[in-house]
Amino acid sequence: MSNQRTDVIPYNEAVRMVRNAIEDRATWFDLLTKEAVAAGVDPEPIARRAIQRFGYLKSHKMIQTESMEEFVSQFANELVSQVFEMDVKEVMGDHAVVHVHYCPLVESWKKNGNTDEQIDNLCKWAVEGDHGLMENFPDFQFTPEKRIAAGDGYCRFVFNRK
Repeated sequence: MSNQRTDVIPYNEAVRMVRNAIEDRATWFDLLTKEAVAAGVDPEPIARRAIQRFGYLKSHKMIQTESMEEFVSQFANELVSQVFEMDVKEVMGDHAVVHVHYCPLVESWKKNGNTDEQIDNLCKWAVEGDHGLMENFPDFQFTPEKRIAAGDGYCRFVFNRK
């Protein structure tokens, strides 16, 4: 008898599982920052540096490219696009725009009873992960023009060649 499993998870279930995992990550991030405050430590500089480093480490799993199209196809890959309800609005030469219509981090922070201001701050810190990811793609600049946590209806991420 083999110990190897052959179960297949339906795609929509995989999306749900990844969303739940991201919500869990957002919850422990939220709790860590609250414990830092309770201990008299300002969590912002620590959180920003740690999350930026996380993004940088994540970027090493991506293929280095100078092509905006290839970069966006990795940034907004099929599963990530489904999890965050991403919509690649345009990719033209040196410019790309991606919209995000659902954020599991924001949903977690709402469920945990955070105020709009707290959610906005947590999001600002979490976006450092995207900035960290971009360190490994020095030809491109990342600008988060809109954010769900800031009260916008969606996140608007703009990528330009430097």
